[in-house]
Amino acid sequence: MNMNDSFYKYISWLVLAVALGFSAFLIVSDNIAPFTTQASVQKSVATIASEVPGVVTQIHVKNGQQIHKGQLLYSIDKAGYLIAVKEAEAELHQAKEADSAKWQELSKAKQERLQRQAENDNWLRKLTRYQTLLKGGLITTEELEDVQLSYSVAQSSIIAADAEVLRIAAELAQKQDSAAIELARAKLEQKTLDLIHTDIIAQVDGSVSNLQLEAGTYLNTGEISLFLVNELNSWINADFNEKGVNFFTTGVEVVLVFDALPGQIFSGHIINQDRAIYDSSSVGSLLSDVTNDDRWIREQQKIRTRISVKELDTKLISGSRASVMVLNGNSVIDSFALSWMKLVSYFRYIY
Repeated sequence: MNMNDSFYKYISWLVLAVALGFSAFLIVSDNIAPFTTQASVQKSVATIASEVPGVVTQIHVKNGQQIHKGQLLYSIDKAGYLIAVKEAEAELHQAKEADSAKWQELSKAKQERLQRQAENDNWLRKLTRYQTLLKGGLITTEELEDVQLSYSVAQSSIIAADAEVLRIAAELAQKQDSAAIELARAKLEQKTLDLIHTDIIAQVDGSVSNLQLEAGTYLNTGEISLFLVNELNSWINADFNEKGVNFFTTGVEVVLVFDALPGQIFSGHIINQDRAIYDSSSVGSLLSDVTNDDRWIREQQKIRTRISVKELDTKLISGSRASVMVLNGNSVIDSFALSWMKLVSYFRYIY
């Protein structure tokens, strides 16, 4: 065997040994240093939808544009909403006039009560005079009885007038404004708010994404029109096999490789994990739909973890794919982990 053959033999054995070593490492990695390729970049996304229906009249931003909180995004036709505000203002004015009329009614009722009192006093004086005349035989008993009846009617009129004054006063004293005024004011506030909502304002900073609006488009209430992506709030969602659950605790260090950035390794740590997942076999209080699986090796359950990355590259978009490996804390195992992730990062030049 010549020297070249020996060299190639050693190289072959070395490659085989490295391959076997990494294969064995990956087989047991779920138990010592969990690894997954099912990871992606996530960013906070604000869904922008119209709060009132109408036709889009003007679009003030472009797709991909970086905007700030309070900036105008697009506008909806205001004509109908301006009319609605004017109608509500007229109804409030009408309600206030009606309320003013109620105060006038109270004043009139008080005047009416004074008039009834004057009539009562007059009949009382007349009754006293007729009683004196009857004693002198100048009038008949029937005439006296007629005056007594009129006096009784006058007293009843006073009682009725008092009741009317109390009724109107009670209505006005219940609240500062009448129910009609409050209802009209609430309607005006709602119509004014609807008018304000014809201008769609950004509530957060972010970049415009998936803008497909055109002037003249009719939007229903709640219809999504665009998204605002917050570039400053990013994290990684990574789905690991559940066998490595002991490693998915807050603060555990991880290393990452992004498909979009081959040859680079990033470090991060686990923020938390989702404690529940969607189970299609048990929805609400319905009976469980048990699926019989006759395969000897079944698919493993995944656990979603949220990972924070130090100095995440701003070029990465939401949805960028990544591979993640959890560090064990053991220097030997972590050396294998870093070597494997370096190999994966170079592989990303190819795929």
